[in-house]
Amino acid sequence: MTKFIPGGPKRYAHQIRGLKKLIETAGVGALLFDPGLGKTATTLDFCSILAMKVPPVNGVQEARVLVVCPLAAVDTWVKQASTWVSPQVNFWAEALGGSIIQRVEALAARGGSPFARTPGKKVAKRKRYREINGIRSEEPIRAEGWQRSIDQSARSSSRMVRHSDGPDGLGTEQPRLVIEVLNFDTFSSRQRIGSGTMADLVLEGVKRYNPDLVIIDESHKIKGATSHVSRLMDRIGPTVKRRILLTGTVMPAGPLDVFAQWRFLDPYAFGDPQLDGSTRRATLDSFKGRYAVMGGYMGHEVVGYRNLDELQRIMGQRAVVARKEDELDLPPVTEIIVPVRLSAVEQQAYNEMKKGLAAQFGSGGQATAGDRLTQMMRLRQITSGHLPDDLGAVRQIGTSKADVIRSIVDDTLAGEKRIVVFCMFTHELHMLEETIRKSNKDAVVMMISGETENATRLGYRATFGRPVSEDPRRMILIAQIRTMSLAVNELITSQNVIFGSLSQQRDDLIQAIDRLNRLGQTGEKVTVWFAEVPGTIDTVIHQSHKDRTDLENAVLTHILGEDEDAFEEAQKNTAVAPLTEAGSHSETSRADAVDVEAVTDGRFPGATSLSPEAVTEAVGDFNGEDEKPFYQPARADDWLDGVPAPEFDPVDDDDILDLTGY
Repeated sequence: MTKFIPGGPKRYAHQIRGLKKLIETAGVGALLFDPGLGKTATTLDFCSILAMKVPPVNGVQEARVLVVCPLAAVDTWVKQASTWVSPQVNFWAEALGGSIIQRVEALAARGGSPFARTPGKKVAKRKRYREINGIRSEEPIRAEGWQRSIDQSARSSSRMVRHSDGPDGLGTEQPRLVIEVLNFDTFSSRQRIGSGTMADLVLEGVKRYNPDLVIIDESHKIKGATSHVSRLMDRIGPTVKRRILLTGTVMPAGPLDVFAQWRFLDPYAFGDPQLDGSTRRATLDSFKGRYAVMGGYMGHEVVGYRNLDELQRIMGQRAVVARKEDELDLPPVTEIIVPVRLSAVEQQAYNEMKKGLAAQFGSGGQATAGDRLTQMMRLRQITSGHLPDDLGAVRQIGTSKADVIRSIVDDTLAGEKRIVVFCMFTHELHMLEETIRKSNKDAVVMMISGETENATRLGYRATFGRPVSEDPRRMILIAQIRTMSLAVNELITSQNVIFGSLSQQRDDLIQAIDRLNRLGQTGEKVTVWFAEVPGTIDTVIHQSHKDRTDLENAVLTHILGEDEDAFEEAQKNTAVAPLTEAGSHSETSRADAVDVEAVTDGRFPGATSLSPEAVTEAVGDFNGEDEKPFYQPARADDWLDGVPAPEFDPVDDDDILDLTGY
């Protein structure tokens, strides 16, 4: 019996429960964990087991996973794969960029079924398509469009893996896991292309990728049943046998938010039973009629809810819930690093300032640093999206970090009523305030800097300090670290703090976190989010604070290029060294876990590899209709036909620990 070895540190009890639920539901489940409780690690455990279980195809044992997530999580999935994927599995994790068409082209190629023609164009035959896209004739088919990769990591037990190798560069010595990550924006367009739409093209690209599993991270983003993203995910669902939802805020606006998420996960779960014993697919109207109390104008307004015990029971068949206050084995403070990818303009400015103490602006003018101390300041400003020129004017050069912080606030922490954002620079504060206010029009957004008048500052603090029970409005406080890191007690109403930029003084960081993690904290557990650009001064300062090392020496080492290899690795991820010895890992990764045989067998039935010649037009033949779904038989139980049941009966929490060997 093969035992599974998880990657990375030992899992918490709620993560083990989550993995067990995913196995019991044959990969059709939901992890409803509070932000910061490790949904990614649990899901990658399941993905690793899946890779070890799928049957070989042409001598290759490979599981393919598609992750759909917000901006803030795109790079996180790629970076965390190297930590959490089992050492028993070789993996390829990649975030795709470029236009939507370019992303879809690359996705199709990763499945081994690239488009025969450039989507949307009738004249580009296969040979010409490769010429247009700069693809060498000897380049592997599955590596086509590797230039579209905006972030990539890989690990093989026996060889170096490069971007241009594609997933096949992993070799066949171990089972392999291929993870492709796409932003929600990829699924939001309805632009016309030929006789179809962009949604038709994306659906075709997903089919060509042929995933064994689709994961929707922060699934509350598809709660709007009529939104473009939600409707397309509803079309994708029937084409994939395994589907996982991840969110800590499954009902940000109320119980009706569940419908669209479960429409993707289990569309028959809330359907009405029929006389023949089958179940009808649920509709929004039937869901409303079952769980909402209608009234108000013309009877079309939701005035209350009912049958919520039944709603919870049905959701519980495929979902497991974890709340911070209930998980007693968690540390009081959890730190999460969210990678930020600089734009081309920001990256060029950073490189120039780092190497030459000066950066040129495209519109004219430059910014120079007369000494190393000023240079360090300028590098920190660049990663925050702005840079003062030599005349004293502050130039905004990008919004990469602000966009990621907004995504954390709006997507990851959508259900949180109190959020604190700390940063250093005044321009950064104003940029964040503007960005967050635009997408949170119903929330109270407050900004406190050193320039804020004392009366206004005290008013903001008093407002933010009101318990949610007294003031249920969503509040977001954006504050300068040194202004709010001392003698402030009102931040205990928040359990989440985001750092956009850090002070050079370690004490400022500790004191800022302690504004939340202190006596009176209403949520008991605090999560700290760091928006950092990997391989830059962001990482240097944070790591120096953690290690309590000399910051000046660490920064000089970075600026003078002594860590150039590490910088290039973090920024480009073009190659990853093989393990020195297959299976050689730290003791924290050696704990036995679940039995691999407990995972469902096989790829989905009827899967075929589409040759390029099978489609005469990339989108010309689209008619907007889906293939026959796997759950065409109306009952959800039929999804499991021919799939062996898990080799254990439902067990209680104590038994889980024995089952997984922890």
